[in-house]
Amino acid sequence: MMERIKTGVIGLDDVLGGGFIPNSVNVLLGSAGVGKTIISFQYLLKGIEEGDKCIFISFDMGEHEVIKHTKAIGWGEIADYISEGKLSINKFYAENVSYVNNDLLNILTGESELNTRIVIDSFTPMISSLNMESRNDVNWFFNKLRELGTTLLTVEEPMNGDFGDASVTLPIFLSDTVIHLKNIGYGEAFSRGLRVIKHRGSWHAEGVFPYRILDGIGVLVEGTDLIEEEKEVVDLEEVLQEMNMKREDIPESLIRRLEKLAESGNPGARDAIMEILKKVS
Repeated sequence: MMERIKTGVIGLDDVLGGGFIPNSVNVLLGSAGVGKTIISFQYLLKGIEEGDKCIFISFDMGEHEVIKHTKAIGWGEIADYISEGKLSINKFYAENVSYVNNDLLNILTGESELNTRIVIDSFTPMISSLNMESRNDVNWFFNKLRELGTTLLTVEEPMNGDFGDASVTLPIFLSDTVIHLKNIGYGEAFSRGLRVIKHRGSWHAEGVFPYRILDGIGVLVEGTDLIEEEKEVVDLEEVLQEMNMKREDIPESLIRRLEKLAESGNPGARDAIMEILKKVS
């Protein structure tokens, strides 16, 4: 089983098949007020709990604003973690990608350790100010972040909901995981919903999961009780016996792929394996 980075958000690890992939770039996508920054600090608090180095980069929040914001939720310990050096807060100013490639990356390189959690809140305003030629360097920057540690980037959704805007499509395309947080609307049973758009290299639960923002807790993802039932882990040996087939009858490369599918938890995996085996028999 692949090692996972726990998010610190109750219910979210279940949706992600255990958590984030190590050394990956993960995007929280959503408009203002959906809880992106709250999830970010839940992620960092979990890292501090596990002894990870934690870095928070913001383009509009310094230490004072961070302490005020998190204290209002009920996380007064954040101030202590900052003073103790367990959480590094950096308010950053950037007008073009050259600053990102140099100043910001130097900060992250200098402060990162073996197990590092990095939050950038948010990347979108900076990307939206760049020309298309400069945006090509963002991929280089993301790869550098992967080398430094698991990174959580919070990305603002345009107010008009236009996912075609390059400031949104670029991070989605380049990142490993994208989680979309959305206000569903007043009068609904649940006013907020969460959906995993992509989770590269890993199974993830499908569908929209309701969540709440609770004082003292932060974001709580609900409706995850049936996720384990949704995952279908297949016994490949059992399927082979059922079809009167042996491993040696199947190319080794295909066996490896079937083993991966059997462990994936994808719904319908068993039926798919049987269909494939029928075609190669």
